[in-house]
Amino acid sequence: MDLSTAPIRTVEPVLTARLRLAFPEKTFSLERIPSVLTVKEFERVLHQPPFLGLAFMGIRPDPNSGREIQAAMRWRLIIVVKASRDFRTRFSGDAHEIGLDAMTDVAVVLLQGASLEGIGATRVTSVEAVYAEGWGDDATVVNQVDFEVAYSASARALKLVTAADFAGLGVTWLNEDNADLAEVPEITQEIVTDV
Repeated sequence: MDLSTAPIRTVEPVLTARLRLAFPEKTFSLERIPSVLTVKEFERVLHQPPFLGLAFMGIRPDPNSGREIQAAMRWRLIIVVKASRDFRTRFSGDAHEIGLDAMTDVAVVLLQGASLEGIGATRVTSVEAVYAEGWGDDATVVNQVDFEVAYSASARALKLVTAADFAGLGVTWLNEDNADLAEVPEITQEIVTDV
């Protein structure tokens, strides 16, 4: 099996590179984060603001997909700013800090309508002000930008072509009428590909 073309694995570095066009590494922290941050995880990222966290949220398949899945990967960009001087700079920024508003505006522009080569196009689906549950620091503000990446994928891209390739996955097919593995009859199947 070849995972070098697996969609989630391939799109993450491309999204990171896209965001780095406007958010350079020397000024902005950018890393992959879980879709829901715990308070402990949130405290950790607060030590590196301004912070951008990229979270995979799920996949929304097109119901008309055939053998090749047509879908949209759902991603979320979490933007965290902590004012180091004046609370007013949390949003508007100043000569030393960019502020949450500008970071959000720039992220939206970068993520809307970008064509990711070999993957698909991006589309911003929502932008919201959010807060961290259990966190009460007035100097900290958070926004999230939700977006989708259109893509298609098939078993062929993973180089799963022959019956032996699929057997290597360790899949057991259960008969719908009988869930007891010991009593399931052996089912043979010929896999026909259009490669």
